[in-house]
Amino acid sequence: MLNIIAADGWSSDALWSWYCARRALGEALSALEDAGAALLPLVDASEWHAKGVMALHELIVEARARTASEVGELNSRLWEIDALAAS
Repeated sequence: MLNIIAADGWSSDALWSWYCARRALGEALSALEDAGAALLPLVDASEWHAKGVMALHELIVEARARTASEVGELNSRLWEIDALAAS
């Protein structure tokens, strides 16, 4: 959460930049979480034994893992931005 006392030393441009960065990260995080949620049913639906479908299944599982990894990275960046505002 934004610490108003600490924000007194910030210029309006710096505060606006912080707000815009936090909002952009929040939107990106939301989009990645939605994408990850959309991939889960595909993982289950593509679990077959045919070679072509197995290859597709592996790609979907890999995409889901990369999406989850990016969600973790964005959560870290969001924490850093919030820590900056709290200091």
